[in-house]
Amino acid sequence: MSKIISIASQKGGVGKTTTAINLAAAIARNDFKVLLIDLDKKANAAVGLGFTREDVKKSSANLFFEDNIESCRYITKNKNLDIIPGSIKLNEVEKTIMCNGESIFMLHNKLENTAYDYIIIDCPPSLSLLVDVALYASDSVLIPTECEFFSYDDLIAMIQKINEIQTIKKKSKKTLVVEGILLTKFDNRNVFSYKIAEKVREMFPEKSFKTVINRSSHLQEAQYYGKDVISFAYNSRGSREYRKLALELLGLDKEKK
Repeated sequence: MSKIISIASQKGGVGKTTTAINLAAAIARNDFKVLLIDLDKKANAAVGLGFTREDVKKSSANLFFEDNIESCRYITKNKNLDIIPGSIKLNEVEKTIMCNGESIFMLHNKLENTAYDYIIIDCPPSLSLLVDVALYASDSVLIPTECEFFSYDDLIAMIQKINEIQTIKKKSKKTLVVEGILLTKFDNRNVFSYKIAEKVREMFPEKSFKTVINRSSHLQEAQYYGKDVISFAYNSRGSREYRKLALELLGLDKEKK
């Protein structure tokens, strides 16, 4: 049975898609079969793994209609990692699910009984219905939080959204937990980064990842070349940090090569 993790933040630019790509790649390197689902209409996750938007014939939008996972997935260059890209057609999906009282169950039903060990969902930067659908389909949520004030402020709104979906899921005897809060774009030259990190860990001592993602040019370069940072620059800081994050999430002491 798959473990399904949404990566969600209502604020853009916090490293959400960067985390989705590189965490999925890092988990796959530990011999787990991983599916990355992009629910963002910009389709940046697919571009970050070497696809062009023109390559995408079927996207995550199709999952809300007649198509199944097999017909929408694309095999990446990474062993054990497949992707279902996002697309602009997700605009149509949002309009459709607004009129459908059963919409929150749509993705959940498609993701039952898959052959994947982990499914990572890259959510759009909002608190939209698509995010509700993703959270309902998930077992847990990873929340990237940039080390600056407005991201911290948005974190509170994200927790409230998770609580709302938890209430709905409990009626079906399902659970949704916070996998962890991930501090991103940490700048060790900036005192305020340390203040935000301290504040988040004070508020969520049991739910803050020990791993912190620092600002890194390698993370941006890897996306430019359509690769995850681990494949692009294995010994870089960004690679080490995302590999460490995967081990922390998986509960492993040592990475499999």
